[in-house]
Amino acid sequence: MRGRLAWALALVTVAYNFAEGVIALWIGHGADSWGVVSFGVDAVAESLSGMVVLWRFAPAVSAWESARYEQREQRAVLLIGISFLIVAAAIAFEAVQRLLTGRHGHAHELAFVVAAVSLVVKPSLFWFKWRLGHELHSPALRADAKQTLACAALSATLLLGLLAQRLFGLWQADALLALIIAAVLVREGVHTLRHRHLLCC
Repeated sequence: MRGRLAWALALVTVAYNFAEGVIALWIGHGADSWGVVSFGVDAVAESLSGMVVLWRFAPAVSAWESARYEQREQRAVLLIGISFLIVAAAIAFEAVQRLLTGRHGHAHELAFVVAAVSLVVKPSLFWFKWRLGHELHSPALRADAKQTLACAALSATLLLGLLAQRLFGLWQADALLALIIAAVLVREGVHTLRHRHLLCC
């Protein structure tokens, strides 16, 4: 029962990340904010990688099926790791270009809402996962909880960047936020390729 609860928490996390990512992409595109767009890309990428983990450890998957699909999973993980690095390079390139040319968007009001909601939801998910991980004596679930907390920190960075733009007129904060997100994606991509293991929020 507790194992199914852990899987359900992972499912909620993936669904939330995907919804958050799509909304952030829409807001960022409308506001021409590369930082918010990058935040959305990262959230969608996290949700897609999380889907691989959910599929692999779904309660309905038998031990025989799990072993049969392990090779395919490894290929999927490899492709996800490479895609993280490609997306990180594209984000960093555009961010540097914007810093050099002075192009920047504006801090959209809805972006503040996305960041604020994320700072409530993700720490809550962290608490539930961490507590359940201790109850189940599951290092994997505790590691997933830590990653969720790291994603909450990224949401805090988004909020600080938006405030810096709105209150102090620091337009560079938008591109700097994108560079931070690119660095996070590089970390996740390198970890995935090196250990053949996904870091998921």
